[in-house]
Amino acid sequence: MNYLKLTTRDFYGAGEASVRSVDYLNSIGVNAKLVVFEKRSNNSNVIGLFDSNVKWKFFLMRVIRRLMYIYKNNKLRVKNKKFCMYDMQLNIVSARKILKLYGAKPNVIDVSWVTDFVSTKTIKKLQKLTGAKVLYVMTDNAPITGGCHYPWNCKGFTKNCFPCPALSRDDHRAERTLSLKQKHITSDMIITGTTNDTNRAKNSVLFKNSIIIPSVTVGKSQYSFSRQEGRIKWGVPDDKFIIFCGANNISEERKGFKELINALECVRNNVDEVSNITVLVAGNGTINFPEGYDVIVTGSLNFEDLFKAFYCADLFVCPSLEDSGPMMINYAFMTNVPVVCFSMGVALDLILHERNGYIAELAYSQDLGEGILFWLNLK
Repeated sequence: MNYLKLTTRDFYGAGEASVRSVDYLNSIGVNAKLVVFEKRSNNSNVIGLFDSNVKWKFFLMRVIRRLMYIYKNNKLRVKNKKFCMYDMQLNIVSARKILKLYGAKPNVIDVSWVTDFVSTKTIKKLQKLTGAKVLYVMTDNAPITGGCHYPWNCKGFTKNCFPCPALSRDDHRAERTLSLKQKHITSDMIITGTTNDTNRAKNSVLFKNSIIIPSVTVGKSQYSFSRQEGRIKWGVPDDKFIIFCGANNISEERKGFKELINALECVRNNVDEVSNITVLVAGNGTINFPEGYDVIVTGSLNFEDLFKAFYCADLFVCPSLEDSGPMMINYAFMTNVPVVCFSMGVALDLILHERNGYIAELAYSQDLGEGILFWLNLK
């Protein structure tokens, strides 16, 4: 079988997940390749339209990115950035160019996080040229909306995406984008993702008549570390309880770190002492944690150190409010670390409440705090 997977990049959450996916498919005999706009890895299963390891291609890619940024800023009048409103269905590469990069006729075309790289028009052209089955993978909610990657409480994607709460009141961009997608997304296309995301897809104007398949898998960790290795690295005594948390940007609203702060304050108010708790925080951004806790902020971690953090942790807390994953929940399951999180994303498919984790009411900090207390009391 020839399997073509498309995503914008081979790094960060969605990109890294896509790389692991094609690596696994190749390991079981499938001819799988990942075609991306920007390639940073040296993985032979990844083909980049622009390879950041080649200086002139990296420079050209940066120029194109800058031009896209200017173009979108002129077209989009974003008033609420929490919606991550930046999918404008830009055509950066043709269907024939993608097939040339892939070098074969695919039986399956897997469309993952493709913002600013491949449009629905290009996907439909690929389907016509190859007869391949098209599979949309919800690594966020952009496939079902008029441009936002996370709709929060907005139900515009079930109708016509106007007015859009992310844009100025008179901006019809989301409505036009949704209409454009309706021309090219057809009922013979499949969409898959977490239960949480596919429930949204069932109500969308784009996929309600399509085949919808909830699908979540957790692979094996490529790393194995002792509990002590991470603790030695970050200087945490063996008798301390480590709460691990993190995100690419902990200041981003949808990652919910304000709610985590409130939850930790709830914990502090319900225990005698929190100095025996270390909060290990991975990622960029700044936020003030409650007094009394031993807090270690690591910044961004490479994969090896990220898994060291998981293996040394007693609990992983994920305060995300709007997310298809995050992948860090998957990593916690790979390393057998219990997870406390809100009712969203992949949590609904993986967590058995109070057995391997705790699912708190969405955005309710006190309940998130109760989840932390539950696992502290089991220790």
